[in-house]
Amino acid sequence: MIFPFSFLLPLVLILSPLSTPGSGWSCLSGCVCEKRGEVNCSGRELHAVPKILDARILDPTVQVLLLGHNRMAFLPPGAFTFLPRLISLELQGNGLQRIHVQAFWRLGLLQTLDLSVNALQTLEPGTFQPLRALQILSLAGNRLIRLEPMWLGPLPLLQNLSLQDNLLSSMGSGVLDRLPALRILNLHGNPWVCDCTILFLCRWLRSQTHQVPGTESLLCVSPDRLTLRPVAALTEASFKYCAHPLTPWDLAVISVLGPFSFLVSLAGCFIVGSLLTAFRARRKKNRRIPRRPVKRPIPQTLDQDDPSKNPTTHFPTPSCSL
Repeated sequence: MIFPFSFLLPLVLILSPLSTPGSGWSCLSGCVCEKRGEVNCSGRELHAVPKILDARILDPTVQVLLLGHNRMAFLPPGAFTFLPRLISLELQGNGLQRIHVQAFWRLGLLQTLDLSVNALQTLEPGTFQPLRALQILSLAGNRLIRLEPMWLGPLPLLQNLSLQDNLLSSMGSGVLDRLPALRILNLHGNPWVCDCTILFLCRWLRSQTHQVPGTESLLCVSPDRLTLRPVAALTEASFKYCAHPLTPWDLAVISVLGPFSFLVSLAGCFIVGSLLTAFRARRKKNRRIPRRPVKRPIPQTLDQDDPSKNPTTHFPTPSCSL
């Protein structure tokens, strides 16, 4: 009696429906799932990723996830850990204000990430670190005021970066250094302050103008002498007042002369202090010595026995005539 069931088991497995992203039980409620591995949950008034995505009902082979135009203000840690094969993720237009540093864990295959038209002001260092295969990143239409090197990189395969329509006023040298494969950079629509902090960006733009669409639209808003000047047109003469960064040789000289000059100044202070102390001690000692009275010479008295030497007592003898 066991034989018939063993014979029917493979047939049952063959005829059973596969759990692909098109079957009714494997797709999210209210979302549209395609057989090619795409799940579209855009514009569904969703508020949180963990509440709408569950590994028990969503096939882990999904490669494209569309979550744009919802109401997710925060991405929690491990929000997409159950989708390790995800290649494209869209989160535009959600009003995102904060992304946890571990939100993109286990997305090592992700190639496209769209975070445009949100309310991001800062990014935690290391947020994109798990995305080693990322090639396209859009942060356009946010409220980013500045960019730090650790916010974006290192992203060794990133080719397209969109930063337009933010509040960026400058960009440090380390930001683009950590993007070696960068080919297209969108920067228009930002209020650039053309002071010393933008010097590196000017140099990069002059050497990479073919990689920056709309370079002529990147204009300075301050200082007054450079207002409405194209950022890429600024020369080294415009920044001659800026202090040059220290070279390794300068750092070596400073590290050697610093302690030496400190010791010399310390010895000089010791010598000057010793001289002042000795001078004050000698001066104080001189004040304590009493002054001896000055002996004036006694005038020599005239010999009274010798009338010739004492004219005051030598008078003529009066004579009396009778």
